[in-house]
Formats: sequence, structure tokens, C-alpha cells
Amino acid sequence: MWLSGGFFLGWAVGANVAATVFATAVAARMLRFSTAVELSIVFIVLGGFINGPAATETLNRLGPVATLPSAFTLAVVSAAVITCMSALGLPVSAAQTGVGALLGYQLFQQGTISTPAQPLLRTIMITWICAPVFSALIAFLLYKATVQVFRRLPMPIFLMDQALRLGLILAGCYGAWAFGGNNLANVVGFYASQDLFAPVHIGPWVISQSRILALLGGFAIAAGIASFSHRVMLTLGRDLVKLDAITALLAILAQALVVDFLAHSWEFGKHTLPAIPISVSQALVGAILGIGMARGIQTIKLKILGNIIVAWITAPVFSAGLSYLLLRLAHRLA
Repeated sequence: MWLSGGFFLGWAVGANVAATVFATAVAARMLRFSTAVELSIVFIVLGGFINGPAATETLNRLGPVATLPSAFTLAVVSAAVITCMSALGLPVSAAQTGVGALLGYQLFQQGTISTPAQPLLRTIMITWICAPVFSALIAFLLYKATVQVFRRLPMPIFLMDQALRLGLILAGCYGAWAFGGNNLANVVGFYASQDLFAPVHIGPWVISQSRILALLGGFAIAAGIASFSHRVMLTLGRDLVKLDAITALLAILAQALVVDFLAHSWEFGKHTLPAIPISVSQALVGAILGIGMARGIQTIKLKILGNIIVAWITAPVFSAGLSYLLLRLAHRLA
């Protein structure tokens, strides 16, 4: 019963956040929605199973959840905020709603953010700001380089169409893999500190609880992608900036590179950047904006961009406030 909150959250993430992976390809009519759903499911589950535990551990360090009822509450709060944004057709960050819910939990438990969690929280917030900027820069440079290549190497239209379609599929699969490795933490992170499953032994391999949770979260995300992701795909891939097949490919590739990079921990001299669950939708919006700037600022629909930014700001605030209020209410009723 307590895990049902995690399944609801996984469904909400699939309906909203995972839709960004193939959004530009579907909107550019280079890939059918049904094909995008099938590929997303396969590669998100694989990426989460193999790379997901690293970002889950980072989220757990921000503030381990002590009880199953609390984990259930935080998962439901995060899912509810994401679902509301999905109904409005706005992409929102599962990382932001998840971190917001964890902060609300810490405020309920301690009245403040714990001192050990503060440096990690600052790192996460800085990463959230930098991720769309890096995506925009990568997409901008990719677009400029691609324009030069096509000017010097003309290609028959039929051959170009087939190459772009294949490129979109490969980039989308890579993006789904990166999404699974980075964002499964947002679905199962609330349950990471609980003792739920014994390790499963299959021959010489041992499947830990974190990987079991990643599999369950992957299947929950799959249900959300299949049932409710189409509207968000069109908001990102069609409404913000009009994309053709080439720019759709570049946007997906720029997004995937940033998300995959942050799914792993990195050593920079004496400093370590941990695996951080980031906003995949922010990375994609940054990539789309980078292409828009390369083509001319007039191609960007600033009103839609403003609505998306407002959703990014309000989502973690709502998650923190709602989780705090629900936990306080449950405590008084108990």
C-alpha cells in the first residue's frame, strides 16, 4: 500500500517529464507517438536499472525519509504537483518537486534544513541553473556546425530524410537511457532508506534493493508515458519553438549529453560533483532555446517560455509547502 505513492509518482513522471525525451521528434512528425512510447519504455528502464542508483544515493543524502508513511506522503505530493502541471500542458521538473517535498519533510521534522544537507542543496540548485544554460550552448554550437556541414556537403532529400529519422531514433534512445539513469531517483528516492526488499541472487549476480526499486519505478514511468504524455510532447516540441527534423535531432542530442553527464559522479581536482537528478525538461527547454537563438530570437514564443519558467519556480515551492502541511496534519490526527 505504501509503495502505491511511488507508483503514482512514477506514472506522473512518465506523463510529464519523460515526454520530453522524444517530444521534438514526435512534434516534427519524424516519429510516431506509439513508437516513441515503446522506445522510451525500453531505454528508460535499462538506463534506470544500470545507472539509476547513483543519483538515488545523492537524493537520499539530502534527507533520508525515516518512515514508510512519510515516504508515501512525499511521493503523493510530488506526483500531485506534476499531474497538475501535466493537465496544464506544462513541463515541470520531477527533480524540483522531489527536492521540494524533501525540504518540506525536513522543515516538519527539524524546523530547518539540516546543516549537512545545505552544501549538497546548494550544489543541486546551482546545477539546476547551469543545466539549461549548458544545453542551450551545446545546441547553439551544434546548430551552427550542422549548418556549415550541410552547406558544404549537399545531400539528396530522400537520403537526408532517412538519415535524420535514424538520427532522431538513436538520439531519442540515448536521451531515454540518460533520463532513466538520472531521473529514476526522483521516483524511488523517497523509499531508498527503507528496508523493503532482500537482495535477489541470480547465479553470480546480486540485484540490490536500489535496482529492484529502479525496475519498479521504470515500469511506473512506462505507464505514464503510454497514457498521458502526448500533450506535453506537443507543448515542448511544437509550441515553444517551431522545429524541423534537423533542429529536433540537435535538441534531443544536446539534452541527452547534459542529462547523461550529470547521471554520474565526477572528480575535479579536490572537488567531487555527485550524480545529481536534474530537470530533464529544463535541459530540453535550454536546448530548444539555444536553437531558437541560433535561428533568431523572434522564433521563440516568449509567452510560452514565461509560463514554463513560472511552473519551474512554483512547483518546488508548492511541493515543499504541501508536504509540510500534510505531514503536520497527519501528525495532529495521529
